[in-house]
Amino acid sequence: MALPSLVDVNKPDGKHFTVCGDVHGQLNGLPSEDNPYLFNGDFLVRGSFSVEVILTLFAFKCMSPSAIHLSCGNHESKSMNKIYGFEEVFCYLPLAHVINEKVFVVHGGLFSTDGVKLSDIRAIDRFCEPPEEGIFC
Repeated sequence: MALPSLVDVNKPDGKHFTVCGDVHGQLNGLPSEDNPYLFNGDFLVRGSFSVEVILTLFAFKCMSPSAIHLSCGNHESKSMNKIYGFEEVFCYLPLAHVINEKVFVVHGGLFSTDGVKLSDIRAIDRFCEPPEEGIFC
């Protein structure tokens, strides 16, 4: 089942929450209920253990869904991941997360157009290749 394009995450006061960017087939540290992780895209492509890492992260997500959050990066397109056999799977990952209604986490930075609202991100149909323009490019 696909998650929404924008996921709201609530971090309890006093709890740790680790945000990791650009995994690229390397994994340092593991998520737990006491220290949830948000892996912010770019799981495959350059690392020596890309497939092993993403399969480990998917297994963690199945075992403990509230301890791990995964978002899609710019390397998670269908065409880039065809060689790994992951053509469709990354379409199911969210594009962004908001932590405690205060921290916006998105891979690849902000948008080229002004005035983008969280509701615009929530409405993105991400089950396609990223377009050449717009907020999902």
